Amino acid sequence: MMKKRLMPLAAVAMLAISAIAAGSTQAVAKDAQSHYALVQTTLEQHILPHFAALRTAAAQLPEDVASTCRTGDDGAREKLTTAFRNTVLAWAGVSFVRFGPMSVDSRRERLSFWPDPRGIVNRQLRQVLASSDMAVADSITKQSAAVQGLPALEVLIEDRDVPLGPAPQSVFRCKLAEAIAVNISHIAEEIDTDWTKPGGWKDKMLRPGSDNEIYKEPRDAASELVKTLLTGFQLIADSEIKPQVEKKRGFDGPYAKANLSKAYYAAGITSLDKLYQVMGLENFLDEDKDWVKNWVGGAWRTLRESDGAGGAAAGVPKQYAPSLRKVFDMLTGIRKLVVGEMSQAAGLAVGFNELDGD
Repeated sequence: MMKKRLMPLAAVAMLAISAIAAGSTQAVAKDAQSHYALVQTTLEQHILPHFAALRTAAAQLPEDVASTCRTGDDGAREKLTTAFRNTVLAWAGVSFVRFGPMSVDSRRERLSFWPDPRGIVNRQLRQVLASSDMAVADSITKQSAAVQGLPALEVLIEDRDVPLGPAPQSVFRCKLAEAIAVNISHIAEEIDTDWTKPGGWKDKMLRPGSDNEIYKEPRDAASELVKTLLTGFQLIADSEIKPQVEKKRGFDGPYAKANLSKAYYAAGITSLDKLYQVMGLENFLDEDKDWVKNWVGGAWRTLRESDGAGGAAAGVPKQYAPSLRKVFDMLTGIRKLVVGEMSQAAGLAVGFNELDGD
């Protein structure tokens, strides 16, 4: 009877190592596919549509400012108010997307110089108005970011003492408002174009590789998007909610002069909610992490029920309005779970984000 020839121990070890390596390679490939899918879906279903919406909304501002200044009638003012509101709320949906095209030429600050705890916008705008220097309006892109964007335009639109219109005292104000409106529209157009043009930021994120100076592999692009989500939570929590919780004196919510603070919060939460759902980070969690999904689901319900100012969102009974402290805690809690549970499960590094160190 022939004895079975035993495989040398070294050969067994080599086979085992090969099997492990093959499994590891398959896992890496699977992760890369998942990360790539996350990036593609997030760009196509959230990032790009929201920047396109900002571009569309902002494009209406120059015409409506010019019409109001030309006629001064109530119909023109109403159209301008609507155009401004649409642009502000579109901005709320992308204000936390701070990488890529948004980071070029201080576009974010030039579009919306907020938060502004030291009142820089009002102070610098008063100086510009006092000078009545037409050269300032003609060279608005070379002026301080504080007088280039939406907060400065808000002041001019909401000024009831010297309203925009054909009156002699409004000539310079109108010239300045029209220049700012055109500037806002151009910046929004530049950002959208830089995302979507051939070789633009969309292509950078969808074509990672050794020749890509920013994203070497899909996980790099996916991590960028997770950091963006985290920035959104932190921005709303620390800039909109926390000052109210701490009852800081003189705190004005975003675009309070235009009575848009609550709508701004709602637009920001809606956008973050959609971004979170589109990214599908919960899908990376193991089955024993259902508690994470359940807690986050409850936190989102709380955020949707708030108006961002201590009251209830539209359609929510007043008695169900969550406290601002609870809203802050829910924002912070989701953020911590994204960092501590979901990003780790997805194999994505998110050690810091754009707001850290501010």
